[in-house]
Amino acid sequence: MKLLHTADLHLKKGKEERIEVFAWLLEKAGDLKVDYFIIAGDLFDSDADATILRQKLRNMFDSVRYKFLIIPGNHDEHSFGPDFEYGDNVVQMTGKPFQIIDAGGTKICGVPYENKRFSECIKDLPSGIDIVIAHGTVYDPSFIFSQLEDPETEYMPIFPPDLQGVARFVAMGHLHSRFVELRHGGTRVIYPGSPVALDTKCEGERCFSLVEVDKDRVEIEQCSVENAHYWMTKEFFVYPQAEQKILGSIEKFLDSIEDPRVMPRVMVIGYIAEREKEYLDALVSMRGKYEKRFEKLDFESTIQSWEKVISNPMIQRFVGKTADLDDHVRLKVFEICLPIFSRVLR
Repeated sequence: MKLLHTADLHLKKGKEERIEVFAWLLEKAGDLKVDYFIIAGDLFDSDADATILRQKLRNMFDSVRYKFLIIPGNHDEHSFGPDFEYGDNVVQMTGKPFQIIDAGGTKICGVPYENKRFSECIKDLPSGIDIVIAHGTVYDPSFIFSQLEDPETEYMPIFPPDLQGVARFVAMGHLHSRFVELRHGGTRVIYPGSPVALDTKCEGERCFSLVEVDKDRVEIEQCSVENAHYWMTKEFFVYPQAEQKILGSIEKFLDSIEDPRVMPRVMVIGYIAEREKEYLDALVSMRGKYEKRFEKLDFESTIQSWEKVISNPMIQRFVGKTADLDDHVRLKVFEICLPIFSRVLR
């Protein structure tokens, strides 16, 4: 059995690029001759968007020959069920706490999103399940700590012991930023990431997972969504006496981008010896020069002017002696020392 697994499209009125990516995925699934197309939650950005787009999506579902397995996510929790018609190709897996289907001898379990722990939903799950489809936050220490500031992580918490032996493959949704593969015991767990760049945290090529399952094996391939834009973040550290050099480095970075799908995010941090307004105006001018070249271009700056402090010969010598330090170490040195120098020289 061959399956295409994606999640978190967040289809929304006025966001046509998301529909275009979904249409590309449907065509790709046909080319790959998949048996099932899994959507692990948040197909829609909201229940209101589902109401607006349902007819359009029904037509798209009807246009292909394979079947869809869809569970609700936290954004479209009330957009599926017996009252909603998506066509004969769609299996809405909305039975709570879980719903199991037999697909040619492969047992597939859908766990629709609920505002509770995953362990509560699967406590009566029988053994012998091949595939589980779920939408929530796996609290795996290999990656979750970088995500904890995101309020989305509070939904349907899933802990490693919940996954061990639950199935051979768990098709997850809810993590937008990137493709993640985990292993817990004999269970392989995949977050494909959103196939569209929903925000600046969606860095790197957008992906889906192609899964082949038989009685003896589970093979998973990470595949690129070829028509989806994605963010690329580059941080530049500016410091006194290097202001113009950094502006040149930013231009060099933007000129080097050849992939038309890239949306650059330029972050400028540090300290300058020039006037803040003049330097910020230079960054605004640079953005205007390049913004038509990219689908989106984001400039963020956190800089402080130490013009009066840096004019002191002693401070100039200090700045010069930091030249061989790593940029991040140098930033920390300036963060500590320049405010002290400012107070001393008042």
